[in-house]
Amino acid sequence: MAGMFFGAMRWMGAGMLLAGVVAVSGCAGGGTPYLGPEYETQFFGQTRTTSGGATAAPVEIIDDVSYWDGVDYGGGAPSITINLTEQKAYFYQGSKLAGVALVATGKEGFGTPAGTFRIMEKIRDKRSNLYGYIYDAAGNVVNYDADVRKDRVPPGGRFEGAPMPYWMRLTAGGVGMHQGPIPVPGSPASHGCIRVSKQVIREFFDHAHVGMPVRIVY
Repeated sequence: MAGMFFGAMRWMGAGMLLAGVVAVSGCAGGGTPYLGPEYETQFFGQTRTTSGGATAAPVEIIDDVSYWDGVDYGGGAPSITINLTEQKAYFYQGSKLAGVALVATGKEGFGTPAGTFRIMEKIRDKRSNLYGYIYDAAGNVVNYDADVRKDRVPPGGRFEGAPMPYWMRLTAGGVGMHQGPIPVPGSPASHGCIRVSKQVIREFFDHAHVGMPVRIVY
């Protein structure tokens, strides 16, 4: 009965997105205090540009699509299928569907490659060395979507790589799966990686293993 109840609740909630504002940096003007970069991967978020040209904090969108039903260790070999058209990932135990995750794959110009890959490494706590946040000298975030190769760090400021927790590498070139913000569910948004919903990324990570196949399809 409990399984039927939660299943019904999951489908009743599908498609209902509840939006709220996540903290914005002090330089954005009139917003709540910035709470730290760890909050940005806790939520789906879409960044916005303030009147002063700075990139403001993401907007929270609650995920009511992703779920984890669990695995049967006698049920066959695990695998993941990522559908670029649907922007969803499916975790299988043999032929049984164990979980579904909303994802955000590579946006235009940063496409996520299709094909069959294998997980090359797993790192629970990882940061990007290319993309992240730029702080000013006072410690305020002035750019939430910085590219260290192109965006200038102000005098006295610093660059901090974006957190990519639950990292699972798929290619030698740096494409992998990790927890990250999903600005608009169903639409690509990343620089090529597969951002996975915080609702299930821990389960995907814990039940995946190095060498496990990951199929990326349309």
